[in-house]
Amino acid sequence: MTDSRGAATALVGGSASRHWRSLARRGMLFSECESIDHVVLEKGSVHRSDPDAGTEYLWYVVSGDATFRADPEERESPVRAGHVVLVPAGTAGRLLSLSTTEIIVITCVPDAVARRLPPRAPSLEAPARGIPTATNVDHIAYTVPDLDEAVRFFVDVLGADLLYREGTIRSDDDEWMREALNVHPRATADIAMLRLGPVTNIELFEYTAPDQNRTMPKNSDHGGHHLAFYVRDIDEAAAYLRKQPGVQLLGDPRSVTTGPIAGDRWLYFLTPWGMQMELISLPAHLPYERDTPRRRFGPCAAWSQFSDGEGPA
Repeated sequence: MTDSRGAATALVGGSASRHWRSLARRGMLFSECESIDHVVLEKGSVHRSDPDAGTEYLWYVVSGDATFRADPEERESPVRAGHVVLVPAGTAGRLLSLSTTEIIVITCVPDAVARRLPPRAPSLEAPARGIPTATNVDHIAYTVPDLDEAVRFFVDVLGADLLYREGTIRSDDDEWMREALNVHPRATADIAMLRLGPVTNIELFEYTAPDQNRTMPKNSDHGGHHLAFYVRDIDEAAAYLRKQPGVQLLGDPRSVTTGPIAGDRWLYFLTPWGMQMELISLPAHLPYERDTPRRRFGPCAAWSQFSDGEGPA
């Protein structure tokens, strides 16, 4: 979704009204959909259809209360959460918010027009480099000394959702564990999968193995690692972690003053079992963005805004 200040539909009234437009524009969708917009209207704001655009509108009221009028001569009809308003092409519809009102707006080419357009199907371009058919990173995995303790910490302190746990994986009479997982053939593993925020799946392993190294790696060691959390207020987040039993903060938040990420504020911390993690907070724009169109992912709008449209399992 992109913040669309110059959207085709008109917003008047409350200055803090927000309008977000989907990147899935016409030509990128299989149907003849022009756009899918998410609009939040403050009390007293007005959302209008464009009678000259030649498109039909579907307004779905997610929350709030409003009134709808399709013509200046008609009386206003009340609408509320769960209502759907259909606005035919050429109609000057108006939605007046009586409270903070959230709506989804779908704009479509009329069926009679769509039937005259040439057929179109979406195409998926092969990546220029990388793994063929890859679409996303599925999960990140960590080995922990105590799976029960780690799951409790991720859920209770870090806000993860436990999706499932697997039974013990082992192989007592062949080399399967070495061949498939690159561990000792008599190793065993217990596994849990968690959903951590809007885009990250975390897999936790608890291994036993005759040749197991039980020392947590430092960042400077080969295999060293850390897990970073974007926060809007790093001081508030640090204060929260200081109160958590067993958590060790490595000082106070620090600032990057030069280089490609000047403005970054960060702080490392250790979990009760010694795993390294980080808090990070970034300004809206970073210096490196002047030199490339590529961007870091994030931040997301909210921890609970799941990218697949679904909540945790």
